[in-house]
Amino acid sequence: MGRLLIITVALASLSAAATAAPPPPTSLAPYVRGGDFEPGDYGWMRGRFADSTPADKAAWREIGNWLTACHEQDEADRRAKLAELNVAGARIERNAISDPLCAAVAHLPQPLAANTFAEFQQALAAAKPVADTYLMAVAEAERIGRPRRPDLADALLARPLGEQMLRTATGWGDGVMKDAPALTPDARAIVVARIGIALSKRDHDNTEWLKAIVSEQGWPRISEVGEPASQQAWLLVQHADADPAFQLQALRLMEPLVATGEVGKRNYAYLYDRVMLKITGKQRFATQAMCRAGKRLPQPVEDEKAVDRLRAEFELDPLPSYLAGMNKTFGECRPDPPAMPPAGAVSGDAKAPDA
Repeated sequence: MGRLLIITVALASLSAAATAAPPPPTSLAPYVRGGDFEPGDYGWMRGRFADSTPADKAAWREIGNWLTACHEQDEADRRAKLAELNVAGARIERNAISDPLCAAVAHLPQPLAANTFAEFQQALAAAKPVADTYLMAVAEAERIGRPRRPDLADALLARPLGEQMLRTATGWGDGVMKDAPALTPDARAIVVARIGIALSKRDHDNTEWLKAIVSEQGWPRISEVGEPASQQAWLLVQHADADPAFQLQALRLMEPLVATGEVGKRNYAYLYDRVMLKITGKQRFATQAMCRAGKRLPQPVEDEKAVDRLRAEFELDPLPSYLAGMNKTFGECRPDPPAMPPAGAVSGDAKAPDA
């Protein structure tokens, strides 16, 4: 009883509703159904292209300004929540957005070679049936793989299926997705953007679901749900990037459980790096990588000399093997793409299925 009381008090501030996102521009209204965003013919993006009218360009600027406002509101909310956890001066990255509608619109197809909207529509005609088919397959897999029993272990095992399928598909044409239907670069950008919209919704829903579980029961322990379900709980919080305060709270709940074997060392190391990169700009175990000039490298670390020792202590593969495995799974890094013409904020980076 004492444990649950402590957990409930600790998470109470994180359950408070965030400040409402600014209302979307009227040009997006035809693409919002039941609160969900469906990009449709991407007519709302027409102002990005050379053959657009002044009205189209004005609407595009309005969308860009709205996305910027979404990010600014999100950053303020994140700082306030982190301050409640005694974290001041955190680095707030503009990646995942907590508001589902803002997050969906922010997944823009990029980079694009199309100069006119008509050229873009040709790519869309090729991309749409591919994206629709894959998204239908994800929904069907989730239906078939839904939990059969009402216990937490089964729910945890089933929950990440959809987001893992979607996350894998963000590497369309590379790594384990190398046999996906070949697409032009613009068509691929559209498919990945459509997948990103669905992924942002899964991550949001999964985060809210897990927060409720943790608030009521504490962090799922291996002795309570089993090691496979514990692994899936970690995966869900690892991908709760739109809510870094919840990730930090989960990390703090997991820390004492590592010593007792109730949380896997690897899982703790991955989440530590994910959280601390956001807060301090540095990680400890070099689990988070980036592509730089066509090469996959670890993001900044606290102590480069300690990385090999810490990775061994927390049961992680040696760093060269780890990076080589990422290249094999997700494909070699692409050359840095040209910047997309600005329209406010763009989508967050797509994370590897296990990263």
